[in-house]
Amino acid sequence: MANGSELALILEGGKDAQIRHTDNLREQLERIGLLEMSAVAAPALAAAVGSACAVVFYTANHAQAGATLGDLAIVLAWFFAAVLLCVMVPGLSWLRQYLHAHALYEQTVDFEEPFIHDSAKSRFLSQWGRFCMIASVAAIFGSYAALTAGGFAFLEIMR
Repeated sequence: MANGSELALILEGGKDAQIRHTDNLREQLERIGLLEMSAVAAPALAAAVGSACAVVFYTANHAQAGATLGDLAIVLAWFFAAVLLCVMVPGLSWLRQYLHAHALYEQTVDFEEPFIHDSAKSRFLSQWGRFCMIASVAAIFGSYAALTAGGFAFLEIMR
């Protein structure tokens, strides 16, 4: 049995843990929609510019370069795939942060060690948040790969 001073320390620790939990929840809610935008902006812009360059080059030089419309379609398909993947990333990032914040909300808080307990719902939401994070990272790397493939296809047309 804990005496009065030990009980006060336990209650103070529980109070501190709950305050940190609330601050963490507030921080996560502020981050929703703000992550991974810079990782998406660069390939999206590059793919848009690459698409424009491919169309302009094709219309100006298709007779001299021997490029067919099928060659241009391949380049545009890669660049549009890069843009599509870039558009997916902010939505996945927002969903990941939302699921994480909701998982924090679903945790139970009490005055016994460890003060913050995961519930079945919070674990489920955390798993889906991790899935969204993996899908977001895969979409970012996929956009880089599509942009690179489109660039190489464009260089093939220019030869």
